[in-house]
Amino acid sequence: MRWKTMLFTAFTGLALAAAQSQADFRSFNDWLGAETHGVRIGADGQLQLAPNLRRVAQLPEGVIWAAVSDGSGGAYLSAGTAGKIFHYTGSQVTPVGQVKGGIVFAMARLGQDLVLAPSGEGKLVRMTPSGDIKPFADIEARVVWAMATEGDRVVAVGGSERGALLIQASSGSSRVLANLPDESAFTALAPDGQGGWYLGSNGKGLVLRYNADGGHLETLMDTPFQEVHALAVADGHLYIGADNGLTTQFSTGKLEPREGYLQAEEPGPAARSAVIRLGSDNVPQTLWQSAQSQVYALAPWKGQLLVGTGNRSRIFSIPLGPARATDPFAVLQDLGTAQATAFLPSGGDMLVVGSNPAELHILSEAQATEGTLESRILSGAPIADWGRAYLMAETPSGTGVALQFRTGSTATPDATWSPWTPPLRSGEKPGLPPTRFAQFRLKLTSTRGGATPLVDGVSVYWATRNLPPVWTGVDILPPGLVVARTTPPDETGLERIPMDVQKLIPALGFPATAKRSFQRGSQSFIFHVGDPNGDVLSYDIRLLPAQGAPLPLVKGWRNPFFCFDTLPVPDGRYRLEVTASDAPSEPFNAALTSQWITPPFVIDHTPPVISGLTATPTGNGIRVQFTGHDDTSILKAAAVSADGQHWLQIVPEDRIFDQQDETFDVQIPQDQIKGGRVLVKLVDQNDNEQTASVAVGAK
Repeated sequence: MRWKTMLFTAFTGLALAAAQSQADFRSFNDWLGAETHGVRIGADGQLQLAPNLRRVAQLPEGVIWAAVSDGSGGAYLSAGTAGKIFHYTGSQVTPVGQVKGGIVFAMARLGQDLVLAPSGEGKLVRMTPSGDIKPFADIEARVVWAMATEGDRVVAVGGSERGALLIQASSGSSRVLANLPDESAFTALAPDGQGGWYLGSNGKGLVLRYNADGGHLETLMDTPFQEVHALAVADGHLYIGADNGLTTQFSTGKLEPREGYLQAEEPGPAARSAVIRLGSDNVPQTLWQSAQSQVYALAPWKGQLLVGTGNRSRIFSIPLGPARATDPFAVLQDLGTAQATAFLPSGGDMLVVGSNPAELHILSEAQATEGTLESRILSGAPIADWGRAYLMAETPSGTGVALQFRTGSTATPDATWSPWTPPLRSGEKPGLPPTRFAQFRLKLTSTRGGATPLVDGVSVYWATRNLPPVWTGVDILPPGLVVARTTPPDETGLERIPMDVQKLIPALGFPATAKRSFQRGSQSFIFHVGDPNGDVLSYDIRLLPAQGAPLPLVKGWRNPFFCFDTLPVPDGRYRLEVTASDAPSEPFNAALTSQWITPPFVIDHTPPVISGLTATPTGNGIRVQFTGHDDTSILKAAAVSADGQHWLQIVPEDRIFDQQDETFDVQIPQDQIKGGRVLVKLVDQNDNEQTASVAVGAK
């Protein structure tokens, strides 16, 4: 779906109302995420009522692997993983029998009997309408992917250790008509109208022709896909359904379930499947391709080529005549299952086989009288006020289009969603409560045979509800550690940061844009705050003293880190108040704020006091004694020097720096003494230093 964001500008450079959103549903790709029933989606994105589709039967088995006409409007079906065969006739499905071995991927009707190819058995078996089974022929292929009959013989294609095989079998015998060692298997089969066969392969995705007269293979095309899964001949051309990875899925005995509401089929980076036309001149032309869907079946029907796909079970239609120039393809119907795996003519109608769950549907030429389309889910991210929708449609007499809405808070509609609104006029405000998700529905109706409404598009408007910023915290960094957009010109260098602060740096998780340095008296913070709408944030910052009025520091700050110089501020305990605002991204009258106040932190730029310093000679050195005090901070380090060159780190008498007053009594050995003076240094937790000296022996 194409999403458009409307930006309203009041003044140059001032972008407002960025949360205003619009979704336009007009092109084919806009509708790909929708759920449809009875609505045809044209290549130009136009909607109209589709040919009628009705479900006629269900099977308990999840997947129908093969289907063949019974010659009377019904069908024989191979379903499930246990080799079960069923017969559909008169809107009833009855079990016929079961064969030993693996999954039956291929079967053919020979007279009134069926010839089946159980996987991995290397043989064909014959089953009567009453379910009796007897051997038919041993074959070299371990897995048979397609079969057809010619007279009293069966032609089968598959693979074995020898590669891809084309096999002809009759009761009691078989022979290999063609072998392609470089391909793993032949996966598709169609008569060429001249006694030979068109073949599709798995591996390089080749299209080949087996010439019955010469008994040789001719490569017609090397498709850009891994395999050719379906072939059909119509209006003198060969139509090819090519895929990537489909045979691998079949080999596992399990096909993927139907995609959910949120897995919309947006165009992807590369094609996953395609329908290609190969004319008599062997020049290929790609008629349709998809980055999400796989091609399971092809069948000409009433001037168009039906394409059965998964994993949304959409039936695409490609016109075979001149109409393709103006309407190259369309989504004709959606089975509501995961895959549309086979088409079988049933009188003038078409029997359509679906899997996951296993179902049978009848597609008729008569137009449906009612159809619905449910849009993909619209998201407010995280919550929206839902506005008006405008419907562009033509409604001939006897036809109509109803537009409805519903809302919810879960990504997939469930019982918690609101009911559908009454039908709305184009441009009528729906009156929906603010929610995260919404969806609209179109209901097309006709009371006249052959008449249909035409929907050219829908435009939906909404505004994402602005939510305030959400805080998770503020980091208070060690004093002196500077975090800024640029390194201060007078910074002292990272190598001068105290060692205990350096050890903290790797764990602090600085923003990539932040520069780090050390400067006495600086105090830095890192903000942890997000915005539910993804808005750009700004910050108003104040300093809150323990007593007195708040001190404004800065307004409109744009970085998630902040540093200020504490030297003009008196010593004491403070908190930082940070107010985050989404004003840079939101209109003036819609901006919101939220606030965070930090725990108390200490501002202290007064050095400790050293008192009672003495240096008394002893028999083997000098005894140094002094006390330290700091009015604001706990002391954290001390050192002494008795030679004027080297500092010796020391601890207080109780061996722990854990208070604002500490007593020191240190014996300095004789070999550390030089000269007649002793220096001492004291450091508090804010890295304020004080030094003092005393003459040895002074009183």
